[in-house]
Amino acid sequence: MVILLCVATGSLSSVLGQSLPPPSPPKALSQYGVARVYASTAFNGRATITITSREAAPFYVVRLTLFLANPAASQIILNSINIDATGAIQISGTTGSFQAVIVAAGLTYGDIVQSIPNYLSFLIVKDPLGDDAIVANGGSGGGIVIGIGVTAGAFANGATITAIATIVAPTDTVVSLSFS
Repeated sequence: MVILLCVATGSLSSVLGQSLPPPSPPKALSQYGVARVYASTAFNGRATITITSREAAPFYVVRLTLFLANPAASQIILNSINIDATGAIQISGTTGSFQAVIVAAGLTYGDIVQSIPNYLSFLIVKDPLGDDAIVANGGSGGGIVIGIGVTAGAFANGATITAIATIVAPTDTVVSLSFS
C-alpha cells in the first residue's frame, strides 16, 4: 500500500475588489419592449460601437445593421466583441476562416448579430420575444462593445457609416448606441 501525502505551503493575502451592485428585482417579460437606436459617424476603416442601457437589467440586441453611404471598397469585418466588460474576444485573423464579414465588398449594408461566427454561438440566446440575440446587462459596467474594421487597405476618408440596433429591453430604461 502506498500513501501519498502532499503539503502545500504558501501565504494568504487579501484581495480587494469592487462590491457588487444591489440586486434589482427580476423583470417580467411583460415589462420588455422593442426599441431602435441609431448613430452615424465618418468611417475611416476602424470603429467601435458601444450599446448600453441605463438600468442593471438584461437587454437583448436582436439586430445591429450597418449602412454605408457608398458601397464598401473592401470587406468590413468584426474584429472584437466585449460583453459586460468581461474582456474583448478577438475575432478576425489573417485568413478568411477567422474573419466574420459584416459587409462584403461592393455592398452597402450588413448585420453584425447574424455575422457572429459559429464558434461564438454561445453568445447568441433567445430574447423574451423568441428571437436570436446577444444579451448584455445594463447599468454601470454593462453593455456591448463591438470593434469593426476593413480587411485590407484604407477605407475612403469620411465615408459615412450608420448603425441601427433593434433592441429588446425593459420599458423603463434608456438604451443608447454610440461610435468611437
